Formats: sequence, C-alpha cells, structure tokens
Amino acid sequence: MRSARLTGRLAGVGALALVALVAAACSATPSTIGGTDRSTATTVQPSGATPTTSGARTYRIMAEEELAGAILGLQDLPAGYSQDPPSAKSTDKMFCDYVPPFTPKVTAFRGFTKGGGMSAEILSIGLREFASPEEAKAAFDALTHALESCTGETYQGTRLTYAPMSAPKVGDGSVGVKMSAHGTDLLQFFALVGPTLINTGGGGLMNASADEITSLLEAQVNAYQGVAAH
Repeated sequence: MRSARLTGRLAGVGALALVALVAAACSATPSTIGGTDRSTATTVQPSGATPTTSGARTYRIMAEEELAGAILGLQDLPAGYSQDPPSAKSTDKMFCDYVPPFTPKVTAFRGFTKGGGMSAEILSIGLREFASPEEAKAAFDALTHALESCTGETYQGTRLTYAPMSAPKVGDGSVGVKMSAHGTDLLQFFALVGPTLINTGGGGLMNASADEITSLLEAQVNAYQGVAAH
C-alpha cells in the first residue's frame, strides 16, 4: 500500500535524512498533479465510473486530475507555507518492508514548506484511490497491522524508530505514527474514506506539531468528502 511508503530521496543522514524522507513521502505522478489548484475541486464533474459506498455515504471513483483537485491548496494551510515544486523521483519504502495487498489505481500528492535551514517545517498531503472500498480497507488494515508490529528499522544508514499515535476519529478508520531519528520527530496520520486512503504528514528538525497535522487531516477528509461523496 503506497500510503505507508517512506520515499527514499534523502538529503543526508540523521535528522536531516528523516526530514527529507517524510518530505518526499507519498509522492505520486508529480508531473500531472503538482500544479493543480484547490479551486478546481468545486467544479469537478462526476466521472462515469460506478459509485462506491462507505457507511451511509456513496463515493465515486475519480480520475487522476479530479482526485488532485480534491487536495487542499496553499490558502487552506496555516500561514507561512509555500507549495513545493513537483518531485522528480521517488523510491517506494514500506514500513519494515511489509507487503501491501493492493496497489492504488490513482494517486495524488502535494507538499509544502515553511521557513528554511534548520528551522524549516514541512507538511505533506496524499490521496490514494483504490478500485473499491474493499481494497482500500484491506490496504488500511495491512498498514495498521504493520504499524502495530514495526517498531523501527535502519534505512540507508539511518536508524528510524516508529511509535503508534492516536489519530482523529475521521472517515472509516484512522491511525497515526511518530517517526524518530536522532532526537527529531516527524508525524504522519492516515484515514480511510471509502475507496481512498488520505494521509497528512509533517514536522521538522525543531518542531512537529501534532495539532497542526491532525487538523490538516480533518480538513482534507472534509474536502475529499465534499468532492467525492454523492
């Protein structure tokens, strides 16, 4: 499941490596989605795909451009962030190399940075749409199980430790994880909403605000539901 991947575009070792790892996490086809504006979400028309259901809601399967339009934009974020340019490359890395049961059909990603140097903070948002809610649920369950049993690993020479975190009660299920290296913490939260896994992540060398990142997850779930729900 790509929602749990830790992309390997590292900038160095130690804490800087961890920041770069999370900043690159959840990347997907940036050449087509990196510049999509959030304002397009309100004008997205339903695709011809068969709707999917989740609880009392029905969600339609969206094409890549539509899914990208459901991502929060720059003006939806706390003050001070700028949108990152599309990432050229990414290398999949699952938590403790667990095997995902399904691959998402459509993905969308957007990253943001505030400040620079040692005080830089990053935020990332990813949407992964599967062929059905059942596939998405299986992928979410595999991720949850991996985070319950995976306490850490060494990746490209950096020792990473993982600790489960409580997550906002949104969508059809949610989970969080704290990733630490050399005293630096970065946080990532995942929510299952119908056929789509939504994640937000962020932090920095000097700060990782759980309130900011969980609020972002809640806002992104609401934005996705507003676009995809019938």
